[in-house]
Amino acid sequence: MKAYIDKKKCASDNRICKPLKDCPKNAISWVQDNDEPIGSRMEVDHGKCDGCGICITLCCGQCIEVR
Repeated sequence: MKAYIDKKKCASDNRICKPLKDCPKNAISWVQDNDEPIGSRMEVDHGKCDGCGICITLCCGQCIEVR
């Protein structure tokens, strides 16, 4: 099982994203992407993610799920 981010719900603000800062595996990263409506996105590195689910409880926008 791995974490997935619903981009429609995610504010993609690297200044306040707790999962970005507190993921024990550093599996979540912020990516500048001009093709996204807000110019950036959060991304999960599934090679690093172990599915622990800590990011779910940390996410202020409830946009992460493990499946």
